[in-house]
Amino acid sequence: MSQSTVDQLGFLRRLRAVKDYTTEPIAEEAIQDILEVGRWTGSGANKQPWEVIVVRDPDVQQKFGDWGAKPAATAGVVLLIVSASDGAAFDEGRLAERLVLGAAAHGLGSTVATLKGEGPASARELLGIPPERRVTTLVAIGHTDVEVRGARPKNPQARKPMDEFAHWDRF
Repeated sequence: MSQSTVDQLGFLRRLRAVKDYTTEPIAEEAIQDILEVGRWTGSGANKQPWEVIVVRDPDVQQKFGDWGAKPAATAGVVLLIVSASDGAAFDEGRLAERLVLGAAAHGLGSTVATLKGEGPASARELLGIPPERRVTTLVAIGHTDVEVRGARPKNPQARKPMDEFAHWDRF
């Protein structure tokens, strides 16, 4: 296996959801790079059934937190995914994961979160999003608060053993 492959696989395995951020702002160049990664995300029949709203307003981010997407409240930036319809949920997940990977490539922490309850309807109204659009998924991005993250209890069983995860040829 080449060193490049080892490095890339290591990068992917180290990716973790980060929900605690410092107040340090996110560089505009990093946001543009992350959006460019998202722009090139694959989708069914290349329909690209999404748009992204870049939210840096702390008041709006706090509302997202109140509507169930708690990490959004303290993130440096939130990328709200607006999709064409409910049928685009799989592609929406692909986009969210790619945005998270773009953030990690910049050394930023991030997590995927969802608006709950009245959140989707309220977000549509607040941000002028048409009513037929799906608005539930967002990616919160920020500089990881290492102190808070380090104080969290560790999960002794973070991942299933491989023999419980993968089955070969049959279940």
